[in-house]
Amino acid sequence: MAQRFSITLTQLSYFTECAKTLNMTAASAELRVAQSAVSTAISHLERALGTALFIRQHSKGLILTQAGESLLRDTGRIFGMLTDAIEDIRADHDQVRGVITIACFNTLAPFMQPQLLALMQQRHPELTVNIIEGDYEECLAALRGGRAEVAVMYNLTSAEGISHQVLGKVRPHVILHAEHPLAQRTEISLTELADDPFVLLDLPDSNDYFLGMLRQQGLTPNIKYRTSSYETVRSLVATGLGFSILNQRPQIAETYSGNRTVIVEISDPVPSLGVTASTLTQVDRSARTHAVAEAVREIIAPQELAEPPVM
Repeated sequence: MAQRFSITLTQLSYFTECAKTLNMTAASAELRVAQSAVSTAISHLERALGTALFIRQHSKGLILTQAGESLLRDTGRIFGMLTDAIEDIRADHDQVRGVITIACFNTLAPFMQPQLLALMQQRHPELTVNIIEGDYEECLAALRGGRAEVAVMYNLTSAEGISHQVLGKVRPHVILHAEHPLAQRTEISLTELADDPFVLLDLPDSNDYFLGMLRQQGLTPNIKYRTSSYETVRSLVATGLGFSILNQRPQIAETYSGNRTVIVEISDPVPSLGVTASTLTQVDRSARTHAVAEAVREIIAPQELAEPPVM
C-alpha cells in the first residue's frame, strides 16, 4: 500500500521560513509568495498535526510553541537528509548544493564571515549560504532550535548534545593604547598590568574566559568598563581608559575613535581558544557542513599562533 502523508514539503518549507523570521510578512517576502498562502499552509499544517506551532501576537510577529520548536529541529534534519540524498544521486559528487544556515559567533563574524562567504561562493556556487550572528548561547540555541545546521564559534565550554570540531586555535593577547608605558614591549606578563583598569568584552561565557585568565595569574581584575562590542573595547582602550585581552587580530591599529591600539603578546601560559564547527551530536554531518569546516580551517591557518612552551 502506498504511504501517504497529511503534510507536504511545501508546508514544511513555509513553516521553516516563518520560524526563522518569526514574521509571516517577512517569510512571504523571502519565499516570494502571497502572505495568505503562507498563512493557509501553516493553518493546514497545524490542523494536520493537531497542535499549534506558533503563538500569534497581533502586530508583534510570532512565537514558536514547544511543538513548533520540536518540529523545526526535525524539519532541519529532514531537509538535510533529503538534500544529501539528492546530492548522492546527481552525477557530480564534488559539487555541494542546497542551502545551509551557519550560526556565527558575533566577535568572529567580522573576521570570518566575508572570507567564508567568498570561499563558499567560489567553490560551491550552487550552495546558498545564510548566516545568523549571536553570542555563544545564541549560537547553541540556533543549533538546538534547528535554525542553523552548523555553528562557527569558540569552544568556550562543553555543551550537552553538541559536537565541537576544533579547526584551529587563536592565542589571546593584550591590547594597550599607543602611549601606554608598556606599548613598545613585544610581550608582557599580566601581573605587570595588575594596577591598570580592565576593559571587559562582556559576552556570555567569553567573560568567564577573560576573567579566569587574570585570576589564574593571581590577579583581581579591576573592571572599569564592560561592553558586548568588540570595537567598543578597542576604542575604549585606544582612548587610554584601560587595557583589554582579545583573541582576534585586526589588520589595522586604528579604531572608530581615530586613536590606535597596540597588540602585545602575553608571556604567561594562558589558554588559547579553539575555533570550532559545531553541530548537533545526533545529526550526521552533511557535505555542506564539511565544506564549511574546510573553508574555516583554511581561513584560520594563517592566523594560528603556536602555543608557547609551558615553563
